[in-house]
Amino acid sequence: MRSRIVATFAVLAILLAGCSSSSKQATKPAASTSTTAGTTTPKTAIRAGELQVLTGTATGTSPCEVAAPTPASPGQVGAGAGGSEGNVNVLASEHGGRGMVKQVTLTHAQRVELEKQVKEARAVVARYPTTASALGAHYDKSTPYVPCIGAHYTNITLAGSFDASKPSELLYDGTAPDSKIVGLSYLVYHHGGPPPGFAGPNDHWHQHNANGGLCLRGNFVVGGEDVSPQQCADRGGHKVLLIDIYMMHAWVVPGFECSWGVFSGECPELGGRLGGTAWETPVPSKDSSSAAASG
Repeated sequence: MRSRIVATFAVLAILLAGCSSSSKQATKPAASTSTTAGTTTPKTAIRAGELQVLTGTATGTSPCEVAAPTPASPGQVGAGAGGSEGNVNVLASEHGGRGMVKQVTLTHAQRVELEKQVKEARAVVARYPTTASALGAHYDKSTPYVPCIGAHYTNITLAGSFDASKPSELLYDGTAPDSKIVGLSYLVYHHGGPPPGFAGPNDHWHQHNANGGLCLRGNFVVGGEDVSPQQCADRGGHKVLLIDIYMMHAWVVPGFECSWGVFSGECPELGGRLGGTAWETPVPSKDSSSAAASG
């Protein structure tokens, strides 16, 4: 069983964008939405009256939204779960829109614990400022640069449990040796629902199981959840469901705070070009997998 789990991690470590929001509570249907400025914004809370995307925080003009007008994953935006074992064909439109999820007030004890955890996470940022330092610490490149979430570098041996001081993934603004760290990503194997994470209810986990999951070719993502099995096969890959695999981003890099929130699935400041860097002129593309294949 252990070897099978490790094998599953190896396949899944290379998640395509990660980011986003799955609650630690039971999923409920999404609320009604309205579309403005090329983005979809929910009118009401999406889940259990707790997760609510704040109207106006996504304008359609942020670097992220310009570079990637359509999110690569249902779980990458708002309060979307991105599919689950019982519902793997979920559509992006069912999960609400981009933007900042309203923060829930923490207790004093939660704030104290969260402060400690964020301090531990920022110590990781200081240790691995560039992709070169990540590679030297057994983090392997697992995606190209992806607008809104960065390039993922993964150490799958750290995915067995959540530890703020040991993120299984590091996020960078490109893939050159001197590319700079912009955030952390926690990829965790956990059976029976999202794992415990940062203190309080504002760290929203997500999965990548919509439409049969990601398209993988060896140890690299060559297609997102929107890619069909045939399209995936044409790229030499196969669709993989990441059941019991949960992901969460933490934007804790000093000087690169994400305006949609510390645990937002996407960071609107991360624009640029898929397969390039965060700072290049955007080349908007709905299909991130074509660049992933060449990245």
